[in-house]
Amino acid sequence: MTRPSSTTAVRIISGAAALGVVASFTALAAPSASATVLETTIAPGLTLGTHAYGTTCSYTVTVRVDDNTKPVFFFEEGQGPSGFAEAMPSGGVATATWIPSSTEIDYIYAFQPNATAQLRVPVDVGTGIDLGSACVAT
Repeated sequence: MTRPSSTTAVRIISGAAALGVVASFTALAAPSASATVLETTIAPGLTLGTHAYGTTCSYTVTVRVDDNTKPVFFFEEGQGPSGFAEAMPSGGVATATWIPSSTEIDYIYAFQPNATAQLRVPVDVGTGIDLGSACVAT
C-alpha cells in the first residue's frame, strides 16, 4: 500500500477511520430491541401439606417485563410454548392463573416473543385437594 501524499487525502482517510470507530461504538451501545421477562412470582395462596403447590388448586403467576407491546406466554415444564396461559402486560406486569396439571412438574416458565431468554421458576407440586379457601398438597 502506498502512503497518501496530499494533506486532503490524509484528512479523508483519517475522517473515514474516525467515522468507522464512532459507528462501531454506537452499534455496541444501542439498546436491545428484544423483550425480556425480568421477574416471575407465584402467589403462595393457603397451601397445607408437604408441597408448596397442589394439583386442582389455582395460583396467580405474576411476571414483570420490560416490554408492554408483546404478550407473555406461561407454560409448565414439558408443555411447550402454547402453555397454560397468554397475557398482555400492562404497566410492565402480566398475570395468569396456574392450576398445576401434574405432580411431575419441576418448573414453570414465562417468556415474550423474540426474548433473549425465558425465565423459569422451580415449583414443588403435590397431589392437591382444593378446599376453596385453602389447598391441601400431599
